[in-house]
Amino acid sequence: MVTVPLLPEIDRKPRMRNTSKMKTAFLTLTLVALTPIASYSQGTIAFGNSALTRVQIGSRNATTADNLMIGAFFGPAGSAASALTLAPGTASISATTPGVMVNAPSVFGLPGTQGGQVVSLQIRVWDAAKGTEGWRTGIYAQTAVAQVTLGPTAGPGTVIWQTASGTFTTRFTPLNLVPEPSTITLAVLGLGSLLLFRRRKALK
Repeated sequence: MVTVPLLPEIDRKPRMRNTSKMKTAFLTLTLVALTPIASYSQGTIAFGNSALTRVQIGSRNATTADNLMIGAFFGPAGSAASALTLAPGTASISATTPGVMVNAPSVFGLPGTQGGQVVSLQIRVWDAAKGTEGWRTGIYAQTAVAQVTLGPTAGPGTVIWQTASGTFTTRFTPLNLVPEPSTITLAVLGLGSLLLFRRRKALK
């Protein structure tokens, strides 16, 4: 009778422990990889206008000489204008195409939002010489506050400008500054001169 020696029992526990560690590490790496995507995901609008929706001053198109700064203000759905926040990145008027905005991308992200989310949105125009906070001391023109459904992060951004046909009630009519910025400046200077003249006259 032949005796067959017994093989030593294989300890499978270390292999099972290693497999568990590998699964945990893989899950951790996956979550780390997805975190930046979630962090930078945001709803978008098509901020820029076109030759059909130019920014105007009275009966003429705005130019770079008008020194305008244009910003998009947003907040949760139903917010009043006073509760809206300026989105990072402002636009100005093209040097080659009067009335058309530049630095206003067609996929313009609104931080802290998601595609498909409804937000309150308003566009405002002010004197660029006063910087990005210039809207606090004086606004040349502004749209009404609209409830806008945002586009996905990768675009296309939701179109926000209304053409002359006026068929989209959730879009903005083109901006028109009345009176002209130069007129406002002259009016302020004229008022100041008048007050100074009256004061001098009263002192005589």
